[in-house]
Amino acid sequence: MLYDVYFNLTLFLEVARACMSAKPTVELFLDFDGTIINQDTAEIVLDRFGDPDWILIDDAHEKGEISLEESIAREFATLKVPEQEIIKEVSRVAQFRPNFDALVEFCKGRHLSVKVVSGGLDFLIRHFLGRDEWLNFIEIHCPKTQFTKEGYSLTFPPRFDPRSKNFKDDLVKQERKNGIRVFFVGDGIGDLSAAKESDFVFAVKESRLAELCREQNVSFQEIDDFSQVIAALNQRVPGM
Repeated sequence: MLYDVYFNLTLFLEVARACMSAKPTVELFLDFDGTIINQDTAEIVLDRFGDPDWILIDDAHEKGEISLEESIAREFATLKVPEQEIIKEVSRVAQFRPNFDALVEFCKGRHLSVKVVSGGLDFLIRHFLGRDEWLNFIEIHCPKTQFTKEGYSLTFPPRFDPRSKNFKDDLVKQERKNGIRVFFVGDGIGDLSAAKESDFVFAVKESRLAELCREQNVSFQEIDDFSQVIAALNQRVPGM
């Protein structure tokens, strides 16, 4: 009896040590607008329903005058239409980037965590990802929206580090602090700080992020199809 207890305890400790010494967990972070979806759904919505001056807010963010969070909050506050009207408008034109479904299945089959980090409208993101049980697998990190007569108000994910540029790079830094390797896929200026904190970066071909990565000597791979991400993960992550 005592031998069985000793044997089971020894086995448990060996398994625990093996888990602790195993290779770091890998996570895939993806932006939504212009990345998972070929079009920027925020631009579609703001052009159709927002204040025409929303582009001035976007320019202020581009120049570094305001944060990503402030620009998004001010832009979406100009929207005065309900969720279903926005979903209907965007669904007419927005399409998934090729092989996103294959990427999700690849990650599911290899127990690779997928996180969507987006400044987009949460109900739009859930509408598009609410197929094939994707929402049971993909974690979504984005502002929470509430429709009011003054427009949409946003509540952003809390930050772990007040020095972070925005909630995207904040989450990347937190995961890497926990020993996780982060592969990041994005397309815009709001993704740049997160890209700089990641272990490896995929930038959508000819995107603003790709341009900024070149200018600032951030190593990245340009992609226009998620099959390229699958191939790179197979190559760069042992055991994939």
